[in-house]
Amino acid sequence: MTGRFISTYSIVLSLPMRIYQLPERGGSVHAAAATSLPAGGFTALSAVSKLGVYTATASPLGTGPNSYMVRQLLHEAGVKVLLPELVGDIGVAIQLVEANGSMTSIVTTGVESEPSREALDALEIHEGDLVHVSGSDLANPASAEILTGWAENLPEGVTLVVSVSPAVAQVPVSVWPRLLGRADVVSMNIREAATLSDILAPYEHGTGVRGVMRPDAVFVRRLGVMGCELQLHADDPRISIPAYESTTVDTAGVGDTHIATMCAALLLGHDFVEAARMANAAAAITISHESALPVPSWEQIREVMKNGSV
Repeated sequence: MTGRFISTYSIVLSLPMRIYQLPERGGSVHAAAATSLPAGGFTALSAVSKLGVYTATASPLGTGPNSYMVRQLLHEAGVKVLLPELVGDIGVAIQLVEANGSMTSIVTTGVESEPSREALDALEIHEGDLVHVSGSDLANPASAEILTGWAENLPEGVTLVVSVSPAVAQVPVSVWPRLLGRADVVSMNIREAATLSDILAPYEHGTGVRGVMRPDAVFVRRLGVMGCELQLHADDPRISIPAYESTTVDTAGVGDTHIATMCAALLLGHDFVEAARMANAAAAITISHESALPVPSWEQIREVMKNGSV
């Protein structure tokens, strides 16, 4: 597989706050706030670009100061911006990071939630390209219809990777069979897989997630400290790919880094099993430090794979 990595995953500005634990409803907790950072699709974009793959964002940015800062950071990361800017600014994500590394997010929306079907249709997508769509952008029904309508009509020869995302329960149910029915690769964590299965059970009785996917599409389930598992075809057994040893400091962006590394490896010619191993190594590096940034390099990934730990 050769081509470009193009992602519609929206970019927001994050404000990470480190807390001991989430407060009870109606309670309060003291937090240490860090410097604002780009989040959402930025992590995946910068991770793929750092691994030497042509990378571009197909998510809207605005004219405001947050968008300006993100645009500069994308340029520094070697990421191309494909869509014209919109009047306004991108949203903000407050990230509550607990002492055990677990993260909870609260997101306000901005221009990133206003994709244009006309602008997406105008993009030149080539055979061999890999397009990434995140479920986090499907919680808004209007955005879901635009992104799903565009993605399900991508030309043959273009690989569609769908990441389910923590917002899985907020996505209109009718979107999933359409999007997963076109996807070549679907990635999700344990919680997302269980939630999506429950959502699809009454809608597609007796089928589950695998049942709405194409038989030859690849199913990826991320298992945290247990690594991940792959199913390369509906009739194949699942393949367990063990995790690499690491100390969990912060899980922010780990799923995005895993998906990005897997996509980069595939675009550089590696098979799915090797790409998953590389993604597990990148995930181990990501959780070992605060924030998802900086993203791992090939040198760091290969070192972890060689040593078996971070």
